[in-house]
Amino acid sequence: MNGNYGKRRKINQSSRDGAVKGALLGLLAFTVLAVGVFAFMLVSRIADVNNPAVTTDELTNAPVITEAPGEDTDAVTDAPPSTDKQTEPVTSPVTDPVTAPVTDPVTDPPSPGERRVSFLACGDNIVHDAVREDAKKRANADNPNYNFYDMYKGVAEEIGEADISFINMEGCVGGASLGYLGYPNFNAPNEIAEAFVKLGFDVVNIANNHTLDYDEAGYVNTIKYFETLPFTTIGGYTKANYNEVRIVEKNGVKIAFLSYTNIMNYDPTTWLPRDLPANSDYIIPFAKDADIKKHISAARAAADFVVVSMHWGTEDAFAPDGEQKRLAQLCADMGADVVVGHHSHTVQPAGWITGKDGNKTFVTYSLGNFISTMHYSQNMAGAMLSLDFVVKEDGTKYVDAPTLIPTVCHYSLNRDALQIYRMSDYTHTLASAHGSTLQNPFSYDMLKRYITDVIPTEFIEW
Repeated sequence: MNGNYGKRRKINQSSRDGAVKGALLGLLAFTVLAVGVFAFMLVSRIADVNNPAVTTDELTNAPVITEAPGEDTDAVTDAPPSTDKQTEPVTSPVTDPVTAPVTDPVTDPPSPGERRVSFLACGDNIVHDAVREDAKKRANADNPNYNFYDMYKGVAEEIGEADISFINMEGCVGGASLGYLGYPNFNAPNEIAEAFVKLGFDVVNIANNHTLDYDEAGYVNTIKYFETLPFTTIGGYTKANYNEVRIVEKNGVKIAFLSYTNIMNYDPTTWLPRDLPANSDYIIPFAKDADIKKHISAARAAADFVVVSMHWGTEDAFAPDGEQKRLAQLCADMGADVVVGHHSHTVQPAGWITGKDGNKTFVTYSLGNFISTMHYSQNMAGAMLSLDFVVKEDGTKYVDAPTLIPTVCHYSLNRDALQIYRMSDYTHTLASAHGSTLQNPFSYDMLKRYITDVIPTEFIEW
């Protein structure tokens, strides 16, 4: 310990004549000694405050504490995977989330005359029965039948602030006459689309394996209803307009959106993939090479950028299969700028691939689930893709600063109280109360690993 030590004075007393003088000198010596001790203690205390005592051993052996984004400071250790219900130990629950500093993605500085459009894409929006019933419980004056909007409040700012926001609507919004159901066939109330409008979604995709859950009627009803709403629908077409490129223009920049699926659920009566009648006026955008080539070529001629929505892959897989990679490369070779993938209900890898002409295409093989009440932990972790489309004054065009923002879909032990969180806002305490804990191992650390194990660090925005 560093400090200034006061000097203690030694008093030598000589023999004196007289008891009075001896007593007086003794009293004087005692007084001086007391003042010296007090001064020493005061100086030492000041030194301790300014220079806390830390030994070399303490500095060498001090633990390094690292805190993941959104984690509570209480240590939580995952138990080994088990088929039995797992209860995650939580010490001194902290109700307020501990949020790590958010590092903004590095973007090119704007230049005079530059036009920039921010884009946000979300994954699978699955209205299970429990999701619909929770929306019914939340009904209020503004939403007297179903209130879906409140479930998205945790990410509403990100959705609303983007110039263009995208979401994949899994299943039909075909009207009450078809009956509402949330598994294995999906038909959601109109209020889910109204929530999309209020949140600020600009592009809604409906091409996926649940498109024909209610046969032609569900598909056609969904298309017709969505045409009345102020967003662009992709993935739902008539034979007459299938080859027409759908373009969204913001800030003087035109972005073309194409949509395909290479999966369709089976018809339980025939055990064959569902399809429309041959004489239907409508068409399903199956991922056929010839159509993809034709559409991307047309989109490149009509717009500044091309975004391709792909419903593909294998459910619960953490890596893309060969067909996903092949289709992604086809899109890149044809000049697509971004490929937004979904279907696996898990987050899959994302990154740049190179087209045959040396062009770069950013591919997210799967953004995972956005909202659902699936049981497994891997289905509760998702991601939102964020990036900018940039057109320079000299006409140069490029995709800037692509990042994935991890999300968590939370629901209670009663399978209600749904809420989407940024993972950076989620906590161990919330994870310990997630409804999925009744069925499977579940923890914040597991959710985080579903992101960090597959997405390169450079593309993660906590």
